[in-house]
Amino acid sequence: MTSRRPHGLVYLLLVVSLAVNLVAAGYLGYIAYAGYKVKGGKGPRNIENTIEFIANKYPKAVGDKVRARLLDRKFELSQALDELKVARRASRRAMREDPVNKEHVETAFAALRDKAENFQKLVHGAIVDALPDLPEADRDEIDKGADADEK
Repeated sequence: MTSRRPHGLVYLLLVVSLAVNLVAAGYLGYIAYAGYKVKGGKGPRNIENTIEFIANKYPKAVGDKVRARLLDRKFELSQALDELKVARRASRRAMREDPVNKEHVETAFAALRDKAENFQKLVHGAIVDALPDLPEADRDEIDKGADADEK
């Protein structure tokens, strides 16, 4: 007496396994194509995600106004961010010199501080410009949105 093996069930399991693998491969491919890391990566730093990062530090109503003011200055902010990136690379190059030249490193750090200060002035200026457009109730929410470690 011969028993018939359940071929249909085996084929169904193979098809389901293949589908799951294709979905997983597609997801990983999309993540890689989009430039994001699988484990919570933010992608490359650019002016758009920098503006979002800044605006998201505030409660929604405040963040929306800040975002609008930052977008008004997007060109200036983009230039300042690019200059900041160049200064960061220059400081890292100076630190890698062999032998270490303290004057080069200090000069590179001074330039980096100047570029960072310029970028911060633009960001802070946009925030200051957004405040008068906000009702007092929205401004009162600003401190409530601060991270726990800032309090």
